[in-house]
Amino acid sequence: MSNTKKHIQIVTKDGQPFPVPPEGSLGLLALGYVGLVAWRQVRTAFIQQMKEAEAAKAASGQVQSQSPDNEASKKEH
Repeated sequence: MSNTKKHIQIVTKDGQPFPVPPEGSLGLLALGYVGLVAWRQVRTAFIQQMKEAEAAKAASGQVQSQSPDNEASKKEH
């Protein structure tokens, strides 16, 4: 058994790719297992992106708060 994850792409009847939203949809639920797996893949990637963005934001916030110029400007305002 292979541990590689295969990206599931949903296509419409006319062959157009269906963008799977991170919040899900009733159409994906109607597809059953395949729709659920596709949604989980997108949701997992979305959550990972949000965590990375939060970490980058926190890191840049720490860098700014450590700068002496930034502290002085906060006291002036």
